Amino acid sequence: MLGKVGIGLAGVLAGILMLSPPATRGAVAAEGELRRIGAHVEIVDDEMTGLIAGGAEVSVKGRSSGRVVLVGADVALDASLADSLYVLAADARISGTAKGTVEVVAGRMTVDSAIDGDLTAIGSRIVIEKGTKIGGVTSLTCAAITFAGEAIGPATFEASDIEFSGSAKGPVRFEAPHVHIADGAVIDGDVEIYTVSDPTIDPGAKIAGHVNRHSLSEISAARALAEGGPVARLLPGLFLLGSALMAGLMFLWLGRGGAEGAIDELIDSPASSGLWGLAALVLLPIAAVVLGLTIIGAPVGALAMLSLPLLLLLGYACAGLGVGEWFFNRLGEPRSAGVRALHLIIGLVCLGALGLVPWVGPAVLVVATLCGFGALLRTLHDRMRAAGTA
Repeated sequence: MLGKVGIGLAGVLAGILMLSPPATRGAVAAEGELRRIGAHVEIVDDEMTGLIAGGAEVSVKGRSSGRVVLVGADVALDASLADSLYVLAADARISGTAKGTVEVVAGRMTVDSAIDGDLTAIGSRIVIEKGTKIGGVTSLTCAAITFAGEAIGPATFEASDIEFSGSAKGPVRFEAPHVHIADGAVIDGDVEIYTVSDPTIDPGAKIAGHVNRHSLSEISAARALAEGGPVARLLPGLFLLGSALMAGLMFLWLGRGGAEGAIDELIDSPASSGLWGLAALVLLPIAAVVLGLTIIGAPVGALAMLSLPLLLLLGYACAGLGVGEWFFNRLGEPRSAGVRALHLIIGLVCLGALGLVPWVGPAVLVVATLCGFGALLRTLHDRMRAAGTA
């Protein structure tokens, strides 16, 4: 399962990287692949030969004969696709038809589509609508799954809570503490259920094959999670990436000038920014304790400590912006908000990938966060000093 998600992520990253390097732009354009970047991207086109789009909000309608890669906070697709689809989003809504493979990584996703190939998805909540038909292999991994569609090939569901009311032609595998096979469900093949307690199978559910119940502890993936295997390393990284992405997008929206200043500080003097971040990380708790000894300063100290995690998250987001700037805008030219958002996504994904490297990865993330945190503080300091002398 994780291997398939990795392939999907690789496809998404390849699509992102093709948006910017000058050496590839001519080749991609020659193939007729459409590319769009911006804060709000809306595409209506019935003659696309491929699409790569990224932004805070991405909406696509029409037809495409080539692959489609979509990256954004909010992604909506209603199209007829003749090739593969890759989506990386916080919220994804997919409808229409797809002839090839569909791979999605999203916080929340809703699928109402006819898919001839495989569907692989990972997220926090997945809803497969009644009109969905999946011709290939179905692999869903998330916290909560609601499946009302039709799976033609083998299907695997891994979650904390599974609600199955659809149909399946091939064998089905459920892995979850809570499994509910509702009235109206139809399963023609065998069913393997790995759960903590007995699954709930309503009287109206029809299962033609054998139902085999197992303890959830028998699953190798569950043991890997308990032992700190690759699953345990991947999920926290995805959570951190999503949190930093939301924080960075809010920063770009509410404090564009501050974000630009932090990027400049980070690119011009990363070492000084890192020292600022380290000093603040050490001195801020000490100052909070000292303030806590006084009646007037106690609320300020408590507020400072409560704000520290958010500031560090913003620092990590600033580091992502700095990485994107270093890759694609070394001349420091002005960029639109949509391009800045894309730089943020690319930078955070690169940092997240580095964070998976044993031993070295966590150290890289700590240094990057301190540098971004320091750049943020230096920008705030410079702006306060400029306001005081004005």
